[in-house]
Amino acid sequence: MVTFLISSILVLGLIAIAIYYWQKPANTSETIELPPPQPQIRGLFSDLSVNETRPVALNRVPEITHQIDREDFEEELAAIRAFQQTPDRTSTTKLLHVAAQTDDAKTYGRAIELVLMSWRERTLSDLSAKDLQTLFSSEYWVLSSRARTSGAGFILKQTLSNAQRELEGTNHN
Repeated sequence: MVTFLISSILVLGLIAIAIYYWQKPANTSETIELPPPQPQIRGLFSDLSVNETRPVALNRVPEITHQIDREDFEEELAAIRAFQQTPDRTSTTKLLHVAAQTDDAKTYGRAIELVLMSWRERTLSDLSAKDLQTLFSSEYWVLSSRARTSGAGFILKQTLSNAQRELEGTNHN
């Protein structure tokens, strides 16, 4: 029995060695030919190659910024002064509306911060947190879509989000 086991292991070993040498490639000095060069790889939705920079546009139209005339500037200053003297529902509404009409996200963001400072100091007492949230959101939509989607508009959205969280966390009127 042991002889049969040893002889079968020896035969299987010889068969494995034979298969190994049969599958082993011959040592030939053939050169392997490389495939022809591939065409330049391009992006799916672009006319630029991979690792190629976009050429600078020489005739690029600069972004048009909103020009504020003297009358609008005076109206904004008057709204800020009125709010600072008597921060109440009317002056807050006027300040936020005038700031939104400038069509400048930075200006509107600063107006929100000014209102929130008064809210934190509790000098703005006749507006509830819910009223302020509604006022901030409604005047936001007075801004043009260009102002809302600009870089300053992104920062404004963060300011609005922070203001919403702060106002939701308070329970005073």
